[in-house]
Amino acid sequence: MSLSLLPTAAPNRSGFTAPSPSSLVARLGAALASRGVVYCQWKGHGKRERWANGRGDIDLLVERASWADFTDILSELGFKLALPPAGREASGVLHFFGLDERRGDMIHIHAYQRLAIGSPWRTHYRIPLERELLASAQLHEDGIFKTAAPELELVVLVLRLALRHEPQDLLRREPPRWLDGAITELDRLEERATPAQVAAVLSKLLPEVSIKLFERCRATLLPGCPARRRIAVRAQLARALRAHASRPTVFAFGDRLWRRIQPRGQSLAGGGAVVALLGGDGSGKSTCAEALTAWLSAGVATLHLHLGRPPRSLATLVIGGALKAARVLRLSPQLVAHLDLLRTVATGVDRARLQTRAFRFAADGGIAICERYPLPQGWSLSGPSEVQGHAQAAQSKLATALRRWERKLYEQLARPDLVFVLRLDPETAVCRKPGEPADYVRERARLTAATDWTETGAVIVDAAQPLPQVVAALKAELWKSL
Repeated sequence: MSLSLLPTAAPNRSGFTAPSPSSLVARLGAALASRGVVYCQWKGHGKRERWANGRGDIDLLVERASWADFTDILSELGFKLALPPAGREASGVLHFFGLDERRGDMIHIHAYQRLAIGSPWRTHYRIPLERELLASAQLHEDGIFKTAAPELELVVLVLRLALRHEPQDLLRREPPRWLDGAITELDRLEERATPAQVAAVLSKLLPEVSIKLFERCRATLLPGCPARRRIAVRAQLARALRAHASRPTVFAFGDRLWRRIQPRGQSLAGGGAVVALLGGDGSGKSTCAEALTAWLSAGVATLHLHLGRPPRSLATLVIGGALKAARVLRLSPQLVAHLDLLRTVATGVDRARLQTRAFRFAADGGIAICERYPLPQGWSLSGPSEVQGHAQAAQSKLATALRRWERKLYEQLARPDLVFVLRLDPETAVCRKPGEPADYVRERARLTAATDWTETGAVIVDAAQPLPQVVAALKAELWKSL
């Protein structure tokens, strides 16, 4: 399969029309309106510049009766369901990620069937205002999504932010930075909602939160409020909302601590993938792998591995040290050749271990981006020593056994889920690698171009294009295949 230009958009099957070209976010808003989905963007619509460019999530509350239509639209637009790490899920809250091919951004939809506030890995609270938020939702002229009445949004905002205060605030010299943004959002909503409207919402829909408690919560968001008072008011609010509390599992704290030590994005519910990125020197494999990793890791669990240069095990280091010593001491050429062969076999073991890590990561729903994956068709670039003509001077029964074992190691490597081959003409490759021997670079580019990749199902990408076009094509084809 050859791919040199950006893929065309999938056919529109959702029954709506939108201007072309348009962003994924705009098409989503048009689709929700066309299908009559009952929903609202219950927070964050004041930060449109941020979430429209993939730098934040879009929080949508969706009526349960409209959930089927909502998920159908997301599927038609290419969104994928993702699952947060265990212990960090809130009931009735799901995450979807989509690729905006026009900009190359990852769009994160945070979809709610139930309105939950507070951190999901701690005690969080279901606020029974869904019906009223959805009933009051309207689409404004300059908006993309429907938004709720300002007095309802203000109530939810104040309660949500008041629950963000933490005991650690007592140790800080300055208030948390997020309070700066809170003031701007509060000012925007208070210009549109009167105190009488807010009081009516509380007394009718949330009587467990008194007007005085709400005012105290509002005061904790102002500059100059002491940390002790913020923590005390948060405790009062938690007691008032205790009937709506959902408590985490006993393992949630340990899981959160582990995730701080080893951060990981969300797992794709449909399963992860091992992606092989192949090509000769100068084709941009490493640059593209880094770009894909940076793009995906913003929300999805992603792992970047280089199987051409796997981390060396202790055995590989010891054998490599012995080889260097044998060369320095000018020991028997046969001994040096056998040590050289043994080192390549140890490297094959390291590669097998690394590909096992990649597949285990993908089995957990992550995306493993693998450079220089040793497929049989590419063994001339990264494969058994016999195919590459390496350490051929080693001739003995031991050498024959080592080569047989090494070849078996490579033959037993699992096939990746998706293969990209970055094809570049030899002369351009030489120009991109001025620090490398020209004949070496030229030959590797020639081998890549001459190889028949048909059996691998590889997507052939013209690496002579400008880098942004190459990366955009890789993103689109990768996302479509998940």
